[in-house]
Amino acid sequence: MNLTLRPAAIAAVLLATGLGLAGCGKSYVNPNIVDQSQAKERLARDKEICKAEANSDVPPTFGLDRFEYDPTIEAQATRWVANVAEDDANEDAFTRCMRMRGWRYR
Repeated sequence: MNLTLRPAAIAAVLLATGLGLAGCGKSYVNPNIVDQSQAKERLARDKEICKAEANSDVPPTFGLDRFEYDPTIEAQATRWVANVAEDDANEDAFTRCMRMRGWRYR
């Protein structure tokens, strides 16, 4: 029996997987805050503070600065690695700030 997947079937499987994982984002909880309404308010405030702090520690690049105009594979790969490293460093600074404020991943 010859089973081959058609491109439409592959796309459907990838779409279903992507939608299934879309709800698996990070969510924070602070065990020191009992009141949920207070926790929600403080989480929003702390996220803004930590985002500003992370952007100050590791300033993100935006727009065309994230692209490489040299069409060689080496230049494109170097730019991609630099963008990933910058994004990871920014995310690490944000997470460190949130942890210092008592927030943990759920």
